[in-house]
Amino acid sequence: MKKKTLKLIFNKFSAFVTAGVMSFSAMAGFTATADYESDIAELQRKQEALAEERKQVEASLKEYEANANEHEKYLEIYDEKMKIQEQEIANIKEQISILDNDIADLEVKIADKQKEVDAGIEQFKQRLRVMYMTGNDSIASMLVGSTDFYDILARTELVQRVSRHDNDMIDELNNKISALNADKAELEQSKLDAENKKAEAEGVLADLQETYKNHEETKAWYEAQAEADRQRTAEMDAEQADYEEQLQDFIRKQQEELERKREEERKRKEEEERKRREEEERKRQEEEERRRQEEEQKRLEAEANGEEYVPEETADTAQTESVSSSYDDSSEDYAPGTSQGFIWPCPTVLNMTDGYGNRTIDEEGGSSDFHKGIDITKPGCAGEPIVAAASGTVITASNTGNGYGIHVVIDHGDKIATLYGHMSSCCVNVGDEVKQGQTIGYIGCTGYAYGNHCHFEVRVNGQHTNPLNYVSMN
Repeated sequence: MKKKTLKLIFNKFSAFVTAGVMSFSAMAGFTATADYESDIAELQRKQEALAEERKQVEASLKEYEANANEHEKYLEIYDEKMKIQEQEIANIKEQISILDNDIADLEVKIADKQKEVDAGIEQFKQRLRVMYMTGNDSIASMLVGSTDFYDILARTELVQRVSRHDNDMIDELNNKISALNADKAELEQSKLDAENKKAEAEGVLADLQETYKNHEETKAWYEAQAEADRQRTAEMDAEQADYEEQLQDFIRKQQEELERKREEERKRKEEEERKRREEEERKRQEEEERRRQEEEQKRLEAEANGEEYVPEETADTAQTESVSSSYDDSSEDYAPGTSQGFIWPCPTVLNMTDGYGNRTIDEEGGSSDFHKGIDITKPGCAGEPIVAAASGTVITASNTGNGYGIHVVIDHGDKIATLYGHMSSCCVNVGDEVKQGQTIGYIGCTGYAYGNHCHFEVRVNGQHTNPLNYVSMN
């Protein structure tokens, strides 16, 4: 009996120590999981801040590009205006050249007429000389007192005395010279007007060139700013990819930690069951020994009394077996997510828009990305319930509003997890055990979304895969 008592005490002490170790391991696992959750939350905050900055940079990039394009249009307009103005200046220069040629021609003609005038004057002098030789002293005196030919013409008394033929000749020469001078003056005025027009056109061209230069410099500045934004966008994409890689690594480690905890829990239950069975077996053996001793005592007493001993049937064997077999070895199914298959996460919304894989995100076909899940939506779906596609443990219940917005990640064991994004709200917390079909949130438009929908992902070992390999609308 003493050995049995010591064995019982030892078994109880061992169970206590094992439970303590298991509890300590569970606490350590919980701390590690909490650390990962903190790391994940911090990364999500960084992603949110980076995404917000990217949104601002994209807005400024569009503005810079629009302004650069606007100034490019101005450059085209002013380039055309400058060409027109340059052509006008070229035309004016051509006109001035023609006028210069015409003036030169007139000057030649005036020189020729001047020669005719000089010849006429010479003839007139010869005529006067003849008159003088004939004895007309008064006319000679006038000629001697005159200063030039025009002074002679001005003296009406002399004109009246010359012959009509000479008078007509002088008038004709005078008219020709006057006409030529008038033509020359007109041409010189036309040239002056053309020079003024040319100067005005050159001033307009200079203004156009200055405006063109300003638009050119402004466009160059906007293009430089746009290029800086494009470079920053590329840098942020690289940072976001790095954050995403870190995030997936933390989620993978978190899942591994959960798997480890589940394995520890399974072993703990197996150990508890083993000890329970050992205890039952010990009790059964003690009971059998007690009954055997009772039967032996009864047999000895019967023999001592000279009576025939008839042993009693033991009915406890079936009962013991019943107790032993009543244990349901379902501890191996402790890990959540062992429900058969996955179900559609939005039972009231049986419509899918964007599928898994490459897609165009710019209406004009300018850019594309790889869609890591599927988008489930229909008109008026805001507030419709989102349910767990399979049973599991909530490892993320984020309200940070990053790219996924309000979202939930559920670990289903076997390194499989599902993500539900853009919720209007979620109704679970990290660490919650959820059942398949349990409501975990509601359809919304948080994060980077262009309308109310549920973004649904399936991740295997931290890597996204096609959700339609796991769920269907049927």
